[in-house]
Amino acid sequence: MKKHLLFTIITLCTVATACNKILNPASPNAVAPGDIFTSTAGLLEARTGMYATLETKAYYGGIFPLLAECYTDNGTCGGYNTVDLNDITYRAVQTTNLYVDGMYTAMYNSIYTANTILENADKVPNADPTLVDNIKGEAYFVRALAEFDLLRMYGQHWDNSSAFGISLDTSNTNPTVPIARSTVAASYAQIISDLNQAASKINTYNGNMYASASAAKALLARVYLYQGDNDHAAAMATEVINDNNFGLYNANTFTSLYTQKNTSESVFELVFSPQNQSYYNILTFVRTNATISDVFFVASANLDTLFINRPGDMRSKLVDYSDVDNDISIQPNGRSQKYRGETAKDNSAYAIRLAEVYLIRAEALGRTGGGLADLNTLRENRGLADLTDADVPDNSTYLTAILDERRAELNFEGHRLFDLARTHNVENVLGSGVQPIMPIPNREITVANGVVAQNPGY
Repeated sequence: MKKHLLFTIITLCTVATACNKILNPASPNAVAPGDIFTSTAGLLEARTGMYATLETKAYYGGIFPLLAECYTDNGTCGGYNTVDLNDITYRAVQTTNLYVDGMYTAMYNSIYTANTILENADKVPNADPTLVDNIKGEAYFVRALAEFDLLRMYGQHWDNSSAFGISLDTSNTNPTVPIARSTVAASYAQIISDLNQAASKINTYNGNMYASASAAKALLARVYLYQGDNDHAAAMATEVINDNNFGLYNANTFTSLYTQKNTSESVFELVFSPQNQSYYNILTFVRTNATISDVFFVASANLDTLFINRPGDMRSKLVDYSDVDNDISIQPNGRSQKYRGETAKDNSAYAIRLAEVYLIRAEALGRTGGGLADLNTLRENRGLADLTDADVPDNSTYLTAILDERRAELNFEGHRLFDLARTHNVENVLGSGVQPIMPIPNREITVANGVVAQNPGY
């Protein structure tokens, strides 16, 4: 991977609603940092533009979390029999895949935008230092989020000794110069450093649609878990769980978190509106009686089997296998109900939820360290009975219980591929020879002229 190249910045600027506020001044749609960072109002516009980069279709507007599900046993692809969707269905992604290319570009665009704020926020005249610190903390969070998403999707995040990390882009000084990939260890170090900066600088809680100190800690908990640092993962998760701004819904009310905005279950949520629509409805539901060719990302029969074997699990209501297509041959495929939104198409992106934080702590504490209590807390709030020590007699069965609970809770929210990769279960679940990460887009490899190495196997 490489530093975000100028032409890809300009290309994305044509589709990102707010990128004209702060992106590279060489773009015909851009405003130079020297113009935007001349007032507090401009700084606040830059902040809005930064969050907008996360909301593009290729990133948290839909493709990124859904591809991470439908490349796995949780889902598959419908659509119109296009090559790029078929790549995902058959888990044989090409280096020219448009979805893989678009995600990569979008993530580096978010990093570029966060860097712009970090390099210019202190230059705003007469700005309140508390506000400046808060916005810089949010920029550190956004940069870390994009860095980690790049590492999960394109790097060997499960192996701290691997050379195949990401290109660490922490400055916009030379935006057209390719950057060689860092090691996985160095990538984790940069992500953790950025999140610690975020947690220390964010001084105001503005609701869960903005990055908060707790959101930074929740993401740190996730990062530490992936890295294998269970002690720090549990500690960060505990701080979030103890934050009174958040709380779990019960079994009778939790489905409403997918129709309401900014609930206490969301730690960081990207909120869309009828004027600023996400793509989740178009990609996962469309309308009642939609055919499989209408829906790009559909739930698999395997996910249905999971819920059939979990009687009483209220989360089964969020996947529908009865209203997909009249063709009996494709009836086993269903549709997620998390993003219906037929009227407004303003479905949120649930980037970090409290339920995941409980699951992180449950996994980090382990079977004998108190993790089962957290696992059961979530199960109780989703309509299931507690598991006993006899149900999970060893670490292997306990991990299986964790992964099953994560599937039930987080399906179609962008976790399954990464869960399988970090626990070394990709081939066990998806089959021999399946790649656990996506390729670096061929365009990026070509433009980098040998500076950026392709992932093994591509």
